Amino acid sequence: MIRNALCLTILFLRIVGHDSQNCPPAHGAEALASPSADWPNWRGPYQNNTSTEKNLVDHWDPRGGPGSNLLWKNTKLGGRSTPIVMRDRLFTIVRDAPGSAQEGAKVVCVDAATGEIIWKHRFNIYLTDVPDTRVGWSSVTGDPVTGRVYALSVSGYFCCLEGNTGEVVWERSLHEEFGLLSTYGGRTHSPVVFEDTVIASAVIIGWGDAPQWGFLAKPAHRFLAFDKASGELRWLKGTGISPYDTTYSTPTMATLGGQAAMVFGSGDGGIWALQPRTGARIWNFPFSRRGINTSPLVVGDTVYASHSEENVTGNTMGSVVALDGTLTGNLTDKEKWQAFEVMAGKASPLMVDGKLWLVDDRSKLWIFDPDTGKPLVRRKAIGKDKVMRGTPLFADGKVYLPTNNGHWHVLKPTASGVDVLHKLRLPGEACDGSPIVSHGRIYLPTSAALYCIGSRDNQPQAGLPTQQPEESPASDDPQPSRLQLVPYDALLQSGAQQKYSIRLFNSRGQLLQELPSGRARFSIEGPGSISGDGTYTAEISSRHEAALVICQVGKLKGTARVRIVPPLPWKFDFNNAHKVPLTWVGGRVRYTIRDIGSEKIAVKRSVLPTPRNPNNKLGTRSRMWMGPTNLSDYTIQTDFALQESSTSGKMSDLGLINSRYTMTVRSSNEQLRLYSWSPHDYRTYASVPFDPKPGKWYTMKLQVVPAGETTTIRGKLWPHGETEPAAWTVQMVDQSPNLCGSPGLYGNAQEAEIFVDNLVVTPNQ
Repeated sequence: MIRNALCLTILFLRIVGHDSQNCPPAHGAEALASPSADWPNWRGPYQNNTSTEKNLVDHWDPRGGPGSNLLWKNTKLGGRSTPIVMRDRLFTIVRDAPGSAQEGAKVVCVDAATGEIIWKHRFNIYLTDVPDTRVGWSSVTGDPVTGRVYALSVSGYFCCLEGNTGEVVWERSLHEEFGLLSTYGGRTHSPVVFEDTVIASAVIIGWGDAPQWGFLAKPAHRFLAFDKASGELRWLKGTGISPYDTTYSTPTMATLGGQAAMVFGSGDGGIWALQPRTGARIWNFPFSRRGINTSPLVVGDTVYASHSEENVTGNTMGSVVALDGTLTGNLTDKEKWQAFEVMAGKASPLMVDGKLWLVDDRSKLWIFDPDTGKPLVRRKAIGKDKVMRGTPLFADGKVYLPTNNGHWHVLKPTASGVDVLHKLRLPGEACDGSPIVSHGRIYLPTSAALYCIGSRDNQPQAGLPTQQPEESPASDDPQPSRLQLVPYDALLQSGAQQKYSIRLFNSRGQLLQELPSGRARFSIEGPGSISGDGTYTAEISSRHEAALVICQVGKLKGTARVRIVPPLPWKFDFNNAHKVPLTWVGGRVRYTIRDIGSEKIAVKRSVLPTPRNPNNKLGTRSRMWMGPTNLSDYTIQTDFALQESSTSGKMSDLGLINSRYTMTVRSSNEQLRLYSWSPHDYRTYASVPFDPKPGKWYTMKLQVVPAGETTTIRGKLWPHGETEPAAWTVQMVDQSPNLCGSPGLYGNAQEAEIFVDNLVVTPNQ
């Protein structure tokens, strides 16, 4: 059987303290007969929003008091994230210091029985356009085997934390390292633990624009599988190039036809299944003309999925489909059944007493026969609500369903439909997350608070764990067919070394052997050298270069990518270049080299054509990074000229990035602005008036100086060719500082192109 996030741990009885949230004392965290009482990811132990727990309450009063069944309420935990519960503790992501100059985000751990805070891990939000109300979009994921938790923020900060203490085990910055796209929409995926890996995903525009590099410079919905203990990247694979949009469909880990599979809705509008240990494709089903946000439901070998966008065929919106998960390849026209005009694009499908339930985006209930697709209930109104965001919970023979408008419903399935057991309203509170249950307690996240609902008298109980399909033994397929070289992607300084490990898999993606390096043949495309034991040594050079490490065992071949970045100072004048450096994350597709007079310059284009859209503007407003994330105490400078659209008369914008701060010329606002989190005027920022002239060349300089618990950020801008002014044009001090980060560029070329030349990065003196 697959050992992954669905693995369960046995909990032991412990005594807990009093409730500090002005409610009567709650019962302790009693042990249950079944370890399935833990809820280690937002969809539960079986990733289907279903629990085997019994004796759950069906009435409660949010005002509290005796008999209210409100065990505790914590207003500090309000937000849009769905919490998880593991080892008597609850974990969630929320805003930190909202509305202040130091606003960020934090992972919070509380006692699941009392709501008392045990620890907090705070981090800044940076290099993103996401609004504050969408912070904490994703959910924490727990590893029942180790007790560690994993969190991915709206700005690409990814961390592994010790569940007991909140201590950071490892952390990565996915947008600076790999090109994760972080937009105003804020859609952020929740990570998934599978065996010894943790998997995160996003639309990614990385580096490498040729087949040997995986075409990773082109945008796609991609998954990154990390060693869950070390944070080392094992594989990076994706779906269709140039996806329609960002999504937040959490993958479902399942066994389909005896094969481990990761099933998800993609940004390219398809339902996909990949091998979770290798990222190899199993099958895909073209489903929608936009990205899919719901998570698939897997029951046996059948996959159920829904969306609310335009369908691939016809002119209808919304669909629900049943697929045979044992198939392979493109499943077009191979669906078991499909029903159209069911616009369930936010709440994921739910199996209730052998019937398929969907709640559409306008809070209407649909019930289907899961075998035939015959509709049993159509568009049954759930109260007067018009918006649905979270996914209902099925437990103890009841469905717990909150709507986005703050209405709470407890429904009892019947032979012909449903009965309403209880309903209430939480005025002014929005429900973007989903309810969960653990150890007899129901947890409801809203924009204003986290509620813990349950009885102080009933003892929690759970049925037997749901039997999960078993994976076929690896001995049924003992022949190696895939070689994985780890780490797949690395960034090294000149002269630095990287040791590689080799993993062999069969055709079904099962690990057969971790091979000693001495039994493989290694070679290199590009600079550097590699020894017989798999240790790569980067060439000592002042150039920004890339190398491909190739490993061969018999007829099997695997590769790994290396970026080699020299120590500061750096200078890019582009005069001897045909393309911008391969090592620039998010650079190769968006920037091109052009001859202007006797000079060569880098140009950020205003159109990035694709086969689907020759006038594509997606990606013309973006960021690019060029170095390690631990770089600190440096200055970046460039010459630039903004162009003007011949049709709209509007100009482009350009910014320099330094240690996760940006200095941007905003032509439409006639401002020169410093910031780390762009949408918020209350987060530390500074600006001065500046009216750029189209086609005129300027020089811009951004310096960041860390000093203990603060950072000083200051910038200059002056006409190119003139003497640099002594005074800084704009500056600020951040009391909640970013202390390091990759240099880079921000460009908004949606209206017109941007010219860049003589880009220099130097250490501060």
